[in-house]
Amino acid sequence: MAIEDLGPAERFVAGAIGEPGNRRFYLQVTASGVTHTLLAEKQQVAALAEQGLQILDARGITSDQAAVDAILAGDLEVIDPGVDGERFRVGDISIGMSESELLTIAVASAEDDDGIRFVIAPEQFRAMAQVGLDVVAAGRPTCRWCRLPMNPDGHECPARNGHHRG
Repeated sequence: MAIEDLGPAERFVAGAIGEPGNRRFYLQVTASGVTHTLLAEKQQVAALAEQGLQILDARGITSDQAAVDAILAGDLEVIDPGVDGERFRVGDISIGMSESELLTIAVASAEDDDGIRFVIAPEQFRAMAQVGLDVVAAGRPTCRWCRLPMNPDGHECPARNGHHRG
């Protein structure tokens, strides 16, 4: 597999474009002034954020909260890549940590021989994780009976044999 080493990333964000129920999730990495947009699944964004935070906590790596807040105050919106504007669909994601406490993120394509690797500071990761988890949580409400997502006009609940639309 051809993994492109991007080096240190200036920007790393996770987010979604579209309305709940019809969103596309992305990871975006900017390194050396070039933005790479990767199409992801909602669960991949959540897993990356949660597992990365667990790694940081397990290693006892603290972050400068003022630096995290400064990153969060910046532009962490995903830039819409348009139709077929993403580099690839995310397959495997791995997180590594150097002795200097920088994180190395490697993302491989689900469909072809493409991939990227980049390095970020713990503060960058914590900011991305917070935004990513907020975006994941901002989806459709969950039905109290079947625990499936509901559309704005309700849904035919399988736990209620489709007789309840709310």
